[in-house]
Amino acid sequence: MVESEYSKKTMEHFSNPKNVGEIKDADGKATVGDPTCGDFIQVWIKVNDDVITDYKYKVFGCGAAIATTSAVSEMVIGKSFMDARNLTDDHVVSYLGGLPEGKKHCSLLGIMGLHTAMADYVVRENHKKFKQRLDLFKTAGYDIMSEREFLVNKIPSLPRDYKILEIGTGKGHLAITLARHGFSCVSIDKSADEQYYAKLNAIYYKLDNKIDLQAQDATNTSFQDSEFDCIISSTALHHIPDTESLLNEIVRISRNDATILLSDFNTNGQKIVAGVHADEGNEHHIYGWDVDRIEKWFKKMGSRVTVYNTECMWILEINKNKEKSR
Repeated sequence: MVESEYSKKTMEHFSNPKNVGEIKDADGKATVGDPTCGDFIQVWIKVNDDVITDYKYKVFGCGAAIATTSAVSEMVIGKSFMDARNLTDDHVVSYLGGLPEGKKHCSLLGIMGLHTAMADYVVRENHKKFKQRLDLFKTAGYDIMSEREFLVNKIPSLPRDYKILEIGTGKGHLAITLARHGFSCVSIDKSADEQYYAKLNAIYYKLDNKIDLQAQDATNTSFQDSEFDCIISSTALHHIPDTESLLNEIVRISRNDATILLSDFNTNGQKIVAGVHADEGNEHHIYGWDVDRIEKWFKKMGSRVTVYNTECMWILEINKNKEKSR
């Protein structure tokens, strides 16, 4: 570094960088930059009560990269998560009293490392809640992921470019199970919040590239007629009061030889879920048609229907073209 080009504060951070090191039990971590062609950094953060309590880093690069990352560490420790999220590289440049034009890009490294580590923290924290919820229901007698495995195993052995639609993303249990089996899918849900959490869960398992999340009303989608080879849904139907509109839409957007797999809680499953919700001070509402009425509706449409029962679920395997499914 040529001292005359840099502010006194920048030179201080270069000569005596703050908070260098590594956090072994970090709540979030990141590596940004490219070690093969320039500067890159590793970042670790600790978070407590929505406050960033520590930021450690290792820099591999020029003096400006060292100084700007040191400045970020000093700026962010003690800030709330929201305030830290709003920090930009312009704040870093201003904090240091300016940088030479050709070195302003270095101010991005510390901020990118911070924001990437924060995103990693959000994904990790969401997964903790996801896992706690799975364990809670499993203890109560409802093994969510085993039920999803049973359902996905009913999908015919067809090429992995088989076009699948999931109705009712929720927290992503079924979409993640589909992706683990090698399937890509479109997954729809009216709740943008639910899809946000499902996206975080998919990112945690590195399966987000296989799941196309879309906010849509399942009773009135934007899809073309006969667009999907398979339509699959689990524990979503009881949230949709207008069952007939939903079933008509499923028939419209599925191909003539499609497989439709619909699943929801049986009496035992309803009892378990209602109990968990009651313990949390909430109610679990059941809307729409029961399994017998849905089965009769599809049979009246000329479909072949097979009924399965598990510990907590009923499953309807529906082949639209009855003759072709024999």
